Amino acid sequence: AGFDPLRDEGHAYAERLREAGVPVELHCHPGLVHGYLCMGGAIPAARRAIEDLADAIRERLAP
Repeated sequence: AGFDPLRDEGHAYAERLREAGVPVELHCHPGLVHGYLCMGGAIPAARRAIEDLADAIRERLAP
């Protein structure tokens, strides 16, 4: 999330994983706050982000 106090740490963690050869897909949702996964019923952008996350999980579990 763009307004997440842990955003920079998340980006740094993703970069370290990449450097270690781990496949990483990072998405930053600029208009959302930390905890947006609990706000899908109230914020349309959060709902879309949750749907995108669910799609990505489905693709990886049942390609």
